Amino acid sequence: MDRPGGLGLWGHFTTIALLLICTVGGGSLAATCSVRDRDSLLAFKNQMTDADGVLASWKKTTDCCTWQGITCDANARVTGITIEASCPTCGGGQKLIAKPLNFGGPLGNLKSILKQLSLINVQVQFKIPIPPVFFTLGKLDFLQLEGCGFIGSLPNELGNLRLLQELKISGNRLSGGVPNTISNLKELRILQLGSNQLTTLGSWKLTLLQKLDRVDFSRNKITGSIPKWLGGLTLAGPFFNELLLSFNQFSGTIPAELCNIRGMRYLALRGNKLSGRIPAGIGKCTSLMYLILGQNSLSGPLPRELGKLKNLVELTADKNKLSGPLPRELGDLPELTFVKLQNNKITGGIPSNYGPFDPLVSDPIDLTNNMLKGPIPKAMQSLSANAFRPGNPGLCGPPLSNPC
Repeated sequence: MDRPGGLGLWGHFTTIALLLICTVGGGSLAATCSVRDRDSLLAFKNQMTDADGVLASWKKTTDCCTWQGITCDANARVTGITIEASCPTCGGGQKLIAKPLNFGGPLGNLKSILKQLSLINVQVQFKIPIPPVFFTLGKLDFLQLEGCGFIGSLPNELGNLRLLQELKISGNRLSGGVPNTISNLKELRILQLGSNQLTTLGSWKLTLLQKLDRVDFSRNKITGSIPKWLGGLTLAGPFFNELLLSFNQFSGTIPAELCNIRGMRYLALRGNKLSGRIPAGIGKCTSLMYLILGQNSLSGPLPRELGKLKNLVELTADKNKLSGPLPRELGDLPELTFVKLQNNKITGGIPSNYGPFDPLVSDPIDLTNNMLKGPIPKAMQSLSANAFRPGNPGLCGPPLSNPC
């Protein structure tokens, strides 16, 4: 007998059946994003001029978890925002222009949940710094602001983002350097600040971070000597282990202390004003796989200690003032695949132990525009003549037309 006011046994069965129908068939019980999250995103959208419809899916009448570039968690809370417009210098495509007044302010409503923020080629309408609200998003583990045109320097408030693992702010107009508060970012793996207008690396406290995988300051305006404190870096990531300082205005010599960097696999110093010899201490960079030194004013011979780099895959030192003979030790490196030494003043013969090079690799070696002479080693005779000419009038034998 039913209890007064109760559903009865049949009523319970009916309720369960309806629940199953709603859950399995219609999905009408699925959670949708909160009104607060949706309205915050719409307010953020209204801060941008979107004539090309980059954010066309961002509509009040739809679930914001289904919008392009939006990621939600299991509770339908917004945890990720990715907005990508077209490159402004590439012509055509979709443009998105940010209005300067309090840009990004509405995202402050998401600071307790937002983990990822990525703005790519969102053009700031006037010269403005990175919005301060971005540095209040304490849950962020990924911050990418690429090609946006932000000015100013990285503020001390950067240190508020203690959970940050990747910081990618390339292609802006940032000046100054990295603040001392970078030391707060204990989880940081990727520091990517290339293609800005930085004039200094900033704080030595970068060496306090133990999980770095990539440190990229390339294509800035950094002057002076490469600081020796960089030798205290730890590159302990699972993928890159890169220090990228190419295309700045560094001068002076290459500090041997760089080989104290633990775990470094890739060192790029191309396109600076470095002079003097490649230090013999380079042989201590035993984990190094890629050594990129081209377009400087380095002089003297290639050090024999390069032969200690048993993991070396690429040696690039073109467009310098290198002289003297090629070290025989390079020919004994088991992984060496690319050698680019063109446009120097290297003399003598090519050691007989050079080669063979992987036939599947295009242009593995370039020795053009040097002063080499003598026969080309047999293991290199299958290469194109373009690996040796122009320049090197004293070289002979295949693949060149002049016999020895």
